[in-house]
Amino acid sequence: MATQSHILILGAGGFIGSACARAVLESGDRLTCLAHRTPLASELSGARTVPGSLPTFPWRSLEADPPTIILHLARLSAPGRSGRRIAAWRSARANRRLLSWLEGQAHPPLLVLVAGTLAYGPSADAEVYEEHPLNPVGFARQYARGEAPVLAALQAGRLPVQIMRPAWVYGPRSWLKSFYLDPMRREGFVPLYGSGENWMSLIHVEDAARWILRLAQTAPTGTTFNLVSGAPMRQTELAERLSRISGLPVRRRTPADLAIRDSALWESLTFSQRTATRHAARYHEIGCDHPDPGLALESLWRALRTA
Repeated sequence: MATQSHILILGAGGFIGSACARAVLESGDRLTCLAHRTPLASELSGARTVPGSLPTFPWRSLEADPPTIILHLARLSAPGRSGRRIAAWRSARANRRLLSWLEGQAHPPLLVLVAGTLAYGPSADAEVYEEHPLNPVGFARQYARGEAPVLAALQAGRLPVQIMRPAWVYGPRSWLKSFYLDPMRREGFVPLYGSGENWMSLIHVEDAARWILRLAQTAPTGTTFNLVSGAPMRQTELAERLSRISGLPVRRRTPADLAIRDSALWESLTFSQRTATRHAARYHEIGCDHPDPGLALESLWRALRTA
């Protein structure tokens, strides 16, 4: 019988964090969630919660019942460029506090940082693997500065650390709903941001969450994983699929159409990257519940239309 893990999730109220929490509960492992402002979903009532925030949480309070794995999905954010700079500084300081506590433990838990592939920056037609140098764009510039202490700890090898980099994670509550499905229902067309020639690599949130948990429990420490499912597609292909599903026409959008004053949002929506991975065999072993994004996209559109 496998040993039960005790998983602490930082950021369990978020889109990917809540999916990870559901995956932990479904696996039968013990779950503790750091609860800040966002309340946990009702289906996570089986989780133990500890109140606090990443910058101020007293990590020593966990020592009476320490976790074996910490899934770190907490992100400090603020609007505007100056706000993001402050958030990046606060995130880096908070992560250094967490690392300092971990270094003081005789048997520190595994720290799994869930970050994004925006950190690699755009690529042309070349595939981007885990060893690709970081060149963050859009909102990832802020996140990368805040995550830098964790990456330094991984490179130094002084703590058990893994980095998980999901590509475009889609599902309910995601970018897909905010920037595609909601505008489709509201305006009667499928938006296409910019030229539409940018590459996008997708993974469903349920697959991403299950892979994160299984990799944390079974894969070597000191490893980075790009989480992608299936072949990349251009944004035009995504828009055409949504058009076939909904029967709506595709219409190109520009920054002026969206009244976007913050270039980081437009940069994040239109950046191009063919995300790839060295760990496809391991992902195949875990299994993928949503290998065809077409079926999942249709289900999400139908659910939104009937809500």
